[in-house]
Amino acid sequence: MVADTARSIMEAAQRRRDDRRRDPRLQGISGSYRFDVDGIGSWRIEVRDGMATITESTAAAECVVRCDEGDFVRLAHGQQNLLTAVLQGRVQVEGDYALAQRLHGFIRVTRDHAA
Repeated sequence: MVADTARSIMEAAQRRRDDRRRDPRLQGISGSYRFDVDGIGSWRIEVRDGMATITESTAAAECVVRCDEGDFVRLAHGQQNLLTAVLQGRVQVEGDYALAQRLHGFIRVTRDHAA
Protein backbone atom coordinates (compact mmCIF):
# COMPACT_ATOMS: atom_id res chain seq x y z
CA MET A 1 0.00 0.00 0.00
CA VAL A 2 1.38 3.41 -0.99
CA ALA A 3 1.46 6.09 1.70
CA ASP A 4 -1.06 8.77 0.76
CA THR A 5 -0.86 11.31 3.57
CA ALA A 6 2.03 13.51 4.70
CA ARG A 7 2.06 11.84 8.10
CA SER A 8 2.10 8.29 6.67
CA ILE A 9 4.88 9.22 4.22
CA MET A 10 7.04 10.72 6.95
CA GLU A 11 6.35 7.86 9.39
CA ALA A 12 7.36 5.34 6.71
CA ALA A 13 10.51 7.37 5.99
CA GLN A 14 11.31 7.47 9.73
CA ARG A 15 10.97 3.68 9.99
CA ARG A 16 13.30 3.16 7.03
CA ARG A 17 15.88 5.54 8.49
CA ASP A 18 15.80 3.93 11.93
CA ASP A 19 18.04 1.10 10.71
CA ARG A 20 20.90 3.66 10.46
CA ARG A 21 22.24 2.33 7.16
CA ARG A 22 23.95 4.73 4.80
CA ASP A 23 21.92 5.30 1.64
CA PRO A 24 24.17 5.75 -1.42
CA ARG A 25 21.56 7.97 -3.11
CA LEU A 26 22.00 10.52 -0.31
CA GLN A 27 25.81 10.45 -0.36
CA GLY A 28 27.36 13.86 -0.68
CA ILE A 29 24.31 15.60 0.77
CA SER A 30 24.80 17.28 4.12
CA GLY A 31 22.32 19.72 5.57
CA SER A 32 19.00 20.08 7.31
CA TYR A 33 15.52 20.31 5.85
CA ARG A 34 12.22 21.09 7.47
CA PHE A 35 8.94 20.32 5.79
CA ASP A 36 6.02 22.40 7.05
CA VAL A 37 2.81 20.82 5.79
CA ASP A 38 -0.12 23.20 6.31
CA GLY A 39 -2.47 22.01 9.04
CA ILE A 40 -0.69 18.65 9.37
CA GLY A 41 2.74 19.06 10.98
CA SER A 42 6.44 19.79 10.57
CA TRP A 43 9.29 17.34 10.09
CA ARG A 44 13.01 18.02 10.27
CA ILE A 45 15.41 15.90 8.27
CA GLU A 46 19.11 16.01 9.08
CA VAL A 47 21.21 14.53 6.27
CA ARG A 48 24.92 13.80 6.71
CA ASP A 49 26.57 12.08 3.74
CA GLY A 50 24.11 9.25 3.24
CA MET A 51 22.64 9.13 6.74
CA ALA A 52 19.28 10.77 7.42
CA THR A 53 17.56 11.40 10.72
CA ILE A 54 13.89 12.35 10.59
CA THR A 55 12.00 13.83 13.53
CA GLU A 56 8.69 15.58 13.91
CA SER A 57 9.91 19.04 14.83
CA THR A 58 9.65 22.76 14.18
CA ALA A 59 13.37 23.27 14.92
CA ALA A 60 15.35 25.55 12.63
CA ALA A 61 16.71 24.08 9.39
CA GLU A 62 18.94 25.28 6.58
CA CYS A 63 16.19 24.69 4.00
CA VAL A 64 12.49 25.02 4.82
CA VAL A 65 9.84 23.75 2.41
CA ARG A 66 6.23 24.84 3.02
CA CYS A 67 3.24 23.43 1.19
CA ASP A 68 -0.18 21.90 1.61
CA GLU A 69 -0.62 18.17 2.05
CA GLY A 70 -1.63 17.49 -1.54
CA ASP A 71 1.52 19.10 -2.91
CA PHE A 72 3.68 17.30 -0.34
CA VAL A 73 2.21 13.92 -1.34
CA ARG A 74 2.71 14.67 -5.06
CA LEU A 75 6.32 15.71 -4.40
CA ALA A 76 7.01 12.60 -2.32
CA HIS A 77 5.55 10.31 -4.98
CA GLY A 78 7.48 12.00 -7.79
CA GLN A 79 4.29 13.28 -9.42
CA GLN A 80 5.30 16.93 -8.95
CA ASN A 81 8.63 18.59 -9.63
CA LEU A 82 9.80 20.83 -6.77
CA LEU A 83 11.03 23.65 -9.02
CA THR A 84 7.81 23.67 -11.01
CA ALA A 85 5.75 23.75 -7.81
CA VAL A 86 7.83 26.69 -6.51
CA LEU A 87 7.44 28.60 -9.78
CA GLN A 88 3.68 27.98 -9.67
CA GLY A 89 3.56 29.39 -6.12
CA ARG A 90 2.28 26.09 -4.74
CA VAL A 91 5.39 25.44 -2.63
CA GLN A 92 7.56 27.95 -0.78
CA VAL A 93 11.25 27.39 -0.12
CA GLU A 94 13.25 29.43 2.38
CA GLY A 95 16.92 29.28 3.16
CA ASP A 96 19.54 27.35 1.22
CA TYR A 97 18.30 27.02 -2.37
CA ALA A 98 21.32 24.90 -3.35
CA LEU A 99 20.27 22.42 -0.68
CA ALA A 100 16.70 22.56 -1.99
CA GLN A 101 17.99 21.51 -5.40
CA ARG A 102 19.46 18.39 -3.79
CA LEU A 103 16.06 17.57 -2.32
CA HIS A 104 15.35 15.20 -5.19
CA GLY A 105 17.66 12.69 -3.45
CA PHE A 106 15.35 12.47 -0.46
CA ILE A 107 12.20 12.54 -2.56
CA ARG A 108 13.49 9.85 -4.91
CA VAL A 109 14.43 7.66 -1.95
CA THR A 110 10.95 8.10 -0.47
CA ARG A 111 9.30 7.19 -3.75
CA ASP A 112 11.61 4.24 -4.52
CA HIS A 113 11.03 2.72 -1.08
CA ALA A 114 7.27 3.30 -0.88
CA ALA A 115 5.46 0.14 0.06
